[in-house]
Amino acid sequence: MGLLKRKAEKTVTIWIRLPISAKSEMDTLREIADSKGFDLTVSLSDAVLRWIKQVREELSESPAHRREAAEKGSGVLANGRGE
Repeated sequence: MGLLKRKAEKTVTIWIRLPISAKSEMDTLREIADSKGFDLTVSLSDAVLRWIKQVREELSESPAHRREAAEKGSGVLANGRGE
């Protein structure tokens, strides 16, 4: 086992808009998670990374497949109407 370790990738803060009810629920969950020794920020970051990967996959699929997925309501990409 080597002694040298890679530096962790630098992080940045992003801003997103959420309904007030979702922000309130997130704050409540953060308090509960903190009290139980969990890091909600890491969990949320992991979820965003999975979302990014899924969006990348959906964007690289054929136009017909994307249209079919949009009609079925599957996938993570919104249709411009927030749906």
